Amino acid sequence: MTARPGRLVAGVLAIGLALMMILLLDGLWAGVQERATTYEDHLGADLVVVAPGTESLFSDRSTLPAELADVVAAVPGVTGTSRARTMYTILELHGDKAAAAVVGFAPGGPGEPWDLAEGRAPADGEVAVDRLLSQEHGLALALGDTLPLMGRNLTVVGLTDDTAMFMTPLVFVTESTLTDVLGAAGTTGVVLVTTGNPEATAERLRSQGLTVRTPEELAGAARELTTRIFGVPIRLMVAVAFAAGVLIVALVSYTIVAEHRRDLGVLKAIGAPAARLRLVTLTLTLGFSVVGALVAVGLLVVARLAVSAWQPAFIVAVTPAALGRTAAAAAAMALLAAWVPARQVSRVDAATAFRSGS
Repeated sequence: MTARPGRLVAGVLAIGLALMMILLLDGLWAGVQERATTYEDHLGADLVVVAPGTESLFSDRSTLPAELADVVAAVPGVTGTSRARTMYTILELHGDKAAAAVVGFAPGGPGEPWDLAEGRAPADGEVAVDRLLSQEHGLALALGDTLPLMGRNLTVVGLTDDTAMFMTPLVFVTESTLTDVLGAAGTTGVVLVTTGNPEATAERLRSQGLTVRTPEELAGAARELTTRIFGVPIRLMVAVAFAAGVLIVALVSYTIVAEHRRDLGVLKAIGAPAARLRLVTLTLTLGFSVVGALVAVGLLVVARLAVSAWQPAFIVAVTPAALGRTAAAAAAMALLAAWVPARQVSRVDAATAFRSGS
């Protein structure tokens, strides 16, 4: 197998690239799902009262009477309530447009910025933005700058980290500021509820005709929406990478077998059964896949650094489950790829070992 080491190295690298693509796409998908529930994961509330029919905080526009927060606060078991609004918007940034998710929170309540890198949480007429927004659009936003939000200029008083959804940074303002910007006096979006007994309290709220969601239910709806939008193309790319890996492993193994027909002929001439020759081929393909998997891990480290530098909005989350799936993919590649060279080996003529030339 070392007669042509260059070809062998190229084959292993190609296998590593195919497996790396599977790991990278799997990691990107895990990162997309992780980002999709950024706000719900840090909500800080036990229950959320929403308008009927609302499944997702951002994709569904929930509107409730502002006084409903006082009604909810009076329900037994409720320890605290806080009004909030959430919505998608398009920001106008020096002639450029940027998608953002706006969070309107009540100061001191759930839903405030949870990771302030600089400055403080905003008061009325102020805003805190995720650093990713400024990085992606070259704004270099600093404390004291202004950010236009739906026709109103707000003063930047805080910069946040790790507060972005997938390709959509979060922008934090007070609930009263967002209500004023929308011209929606007398209303709010949702009511965030804290309680020591979520299940019993949720039943009491529902008995009063209110629609109640848990943060977990809202996060599940966000992931489901993300899956509907991005799941099919990402799964298709993973399937293409898997198919490419199978073909590469099969091609490399087939080439090696072709180059060693005489050696295999000798084995057959001295009585090696066809099953033994097929085992040699399977071991060969498994070996390529194992080495390729190790190469894939090294390539993934480089790819993650490149993706983070090129597109900070994309997270490549490598989990033990992803590594297990890729190992299973490598084994499946080897088994599928072994079929072609195994058929070739079983047809090797023992007389090949005694012919002159190659």
